[in-house]
Amino acid sequence: MITRWSPYRFIALSVVLTSCAVPRSGAVDEINSNDIPFGLNAPETSAPIPPTTVVLTSPLTGSTFEQADLYFVDGSSLERVRLEIPSPTDLQGVFTALVAGLPDPAHTKVKTLLPVDFVAVIEVEGGVANVNANRVYLDSIKPNEQRLAIAQIVLTLTSQPGIGQVTFSVGGKAIGVPRGRGDIAGAGTPVTFDDYKMLIAK
Repeated sequence: MITRWSPYRFIALSVVLTSCAVPRSGAVDEINSNDIPFGLNAPETSAPIPPTTVVLTSPLTGSTFEQADLYFVDGSSLERVRLEIPSPTDLQGVFTALVAGLPDPAHTKVKTLLPVDFVAVIEVEGGVANVNANRVYLDSIKPNEQRLAIAQIVLTLTSQPGIGQVTFSVGGKAIGVPRGRGDIAGAGTPVTFDDYKMLIAK
């Protein structure tokens, strides 16, 4: 069957198509940013590309191992190392591995500045990790290296899930520590990853 188009239908269709076209001229109405749905006006972001890491195995003994990101010193900066450490990879285990250092320092360019007898209990409350040492450990670290040693601890602990800040104490008494910029955070003042990120090797 052949359908005949009436001129009225053609005119109606033309009106619809014309109304959907983008106008070539005229005033432009600006839309309030709060009225734009689905965050379409949000700035474009992309996840930072993590640095290349070599997986090494901690010298600590254990039956099973898991990977964790730790920070070690290279000259005047720090580098992230993905280390296999004995399970479970809780904060205490991560801290112990950081003090123990790398499996073969003679064949790596990075090292730990933390003394081998550095003993501390890592206590966590509300996303804040407190490093509670049994003595004043900073005294055994060279003054020009203390900032890097603290950076090792803070960058490592805040790289673990659920930890955003770190505080330091000796025998339960809060102490101040140097930040990455060289200033001192007051006793009990939490420090963060951002306080030391400028020391990470580019």
